[in-house]
Amino acid sequence: MATKKIEARGWLFQVAVGATPTWTPIAGLTTFSWNPGDKVQETETTDFDSGGQFEQIVLQRGGSLKLEARRRLDPATGIADPGQAALDILAQGLADSSVGQIRFRFRTETQWRNWPVTAKASEQGGATNDMSKWGIELTRTGAETLTAAP
Repeated sequence: MATKKIEARGWLFQVAVGATPTWTPIAGLTTFSWNPGDKVQETETTDFDSGGQFEQIVLQRGGSLKLEARRRLDPATGIADPGQAALDILAQGLADSSVGQIRFRFRTETQWRNWPVTAKASEQGGATNDMSKWGIELTRTGAETLTAAP
């Protein structure tokens, strides 16, 4: 089977909004950084019986995702893009309100990666002739699940 390079702009990112939930796209994305090995904890298990060979096991898996975008606002109402706004709210939550849901996949993949996440707002702003920057850092909290993409 032949493979091909894929473009970064072909990735889709959505956040769960509301109790039902409604999967809402995050608009204005310019870059992302996905680290599926973040928060991994390994424990060495080498002992005298290891015959001089290093041994270890993984006791914790994690992951993180950083998203950067152009800040999007409705010019008539001043209301933020619904996807960006949902993550802004999540980044202010405490206790149970600090955990939300995201999903992501490359456009041709047939399954979504679903993550329960906590959020931390990233640096935002811009210079005189820049468009305003928006960003969020998401950390997986729990297991990744896969669901069929419509």
